[in-house]
Amino acid sequence: MTHTAQPTGTLRPRLGAVVTTWSHEDGAEYAKRLVELFPKSAPADQVQVITCPILLENERDIPAIVAYFADKAPDALCLIPGNFTLDHVMPLLAQALGLPVILWGLPSQEAWGALVAIQQTLYPFKELGLRYRFFVAQLGDGHAWNRVLFYARAAALVQRLKGLRVGLMGWRAQGMSDMVFDELALRQVFGVQVVNVGLSRHLRTLQAIPELEVEAAWREMGTRLDTTDLPDEVGRYGVRWYLALKRLVEEEGLHAVTVECWPNHVGGPCLGFCTLNDEGIAASCESDVVAAVAMAAGQLLSGEPTFHTDIIKAHLAENAAVMGHCGNLPLRLAADQKRTGLKAVAEHFAPGAYGPTVQATMKPGPVTAINLVGRRETMRLCALEGEAVPYTAEFSGSWSRVEFPFSLAEALEHLGNAGYGHHFTLIRGHVGQVLAEWSALLGIDYLQPGA
Repeated sequence: MTHTAQPTGTLRPRLGAVVTTWSHEDGAEYAKRLVELFPKSAPADQVQVITCPILLENERDIPAIVAYFADKAPDALCLIPGNFTLDHVMPLLAQALGLPVILWGLPSQEAWGALVAIQQTLYPFKELGLRYRFFVAQLGDGHAWNRVLFYARAAALVQRLKGLRVGLMGWRAQGMSDMVFDELALRQVFGVQVVNVGLSRHLRTLQAIPELEVEAAWREMGTRLDTTDLPDEVGRYGVRWYLALKRLVEEEGLHAVTVECWPNHVGGPCLGFCTLNDEGIAASCESDVVAAVAMAAGQLLSGEPTFHTDIIKAHLAENAAVMGHCGNLPLRLAADQKRTGLKAVAEHFAPGAYGPTVQATMKPGPVTAINLVGRRETMRLCALEGEAVPYTAEFSGSWSRVEFPFSLAEALEHLGNAGYGHHFTLIRGHVGQVLAEWSALLGIDYLQPGA
């Protein structure tokens, strides 16, 4: 599991490249040169190309090529015929490596017969059910690379979510049937593991945190957050929750967490979720395990935390949604990061409401709101691309106002008729095209109103 945010702000895939050839055909010398030419044509700041020095000509080359990539962890395989190539060897290598494949067809005369070779091999790729995308372009074609990168990032997302460990404290939140999850389906589709920590163990851990540790952490948070409107005992309670969650994350090697906060522990984990998300641990509200997976995917794609929300208000005439939750906004996403405030959660939110909540709105910029739901045969993902805009909160808690360039009413009806749920994860940036490719690679349904 390589769940690490990228400093560039976008997921930088590792692309294993193999040049194919047939030494009996014209263009064989160009194929040899292509081993060095191809990686130089790639946008190095957006993709890492790992080119195999061994040319693929027949079956006997495959074991050595597989061995070359064994310790390099490519996310996808790019096959580039340098000249005509016998069509059966490319699907054989793809099967041996088990990676999604980019088939790059060079139309130039230098790569004599390369386009014919690719067109021949598309048939067995399709018939064998191999995962691939076909592109026709000259080396260094920027438009082609943009399209290739959507697919390559989706492939990277598939690879890097494998091994994700989601800690669950409690069970499904009362009254939220759309958060039912199929543990084995999550393992089968995404390669993630649900770790059933249990609410009782979490509460015992909560009680075991030393007072001195709580006090030190509370003083440190007071240097970063405005606690003027928050009683100290409420703040310390939220810090205790954070420290308990942090301890369980370390003990169980978790990459994501969720807690049955609704209705008996509302407000308890909000500060902890805010801080964990800032630290790269995806933390979703209300025991939404599937949303934790979506949040982790969003972190990988954007290199930033993600924000777990509901649509609380819809201004249909303006195609704008007010999205938020009790008070869990990661501080790295806050519009005012200098002195974000904390307040006690509103008592009317739930019978057990108690704890500090982040009072902030999300910084402006392009965002994608995603919704992931379903079981083994019904797993589905939807995405809405919009713009987070400056917003003055009307309610207590954490919020974002998102405006969409399409009819929000029609989009919500479309999602409702397709049976999506009420939780949305806000990801920084427009990532709908990558998500579409990701869904196709996973074999799950995808819906993007307004695309």
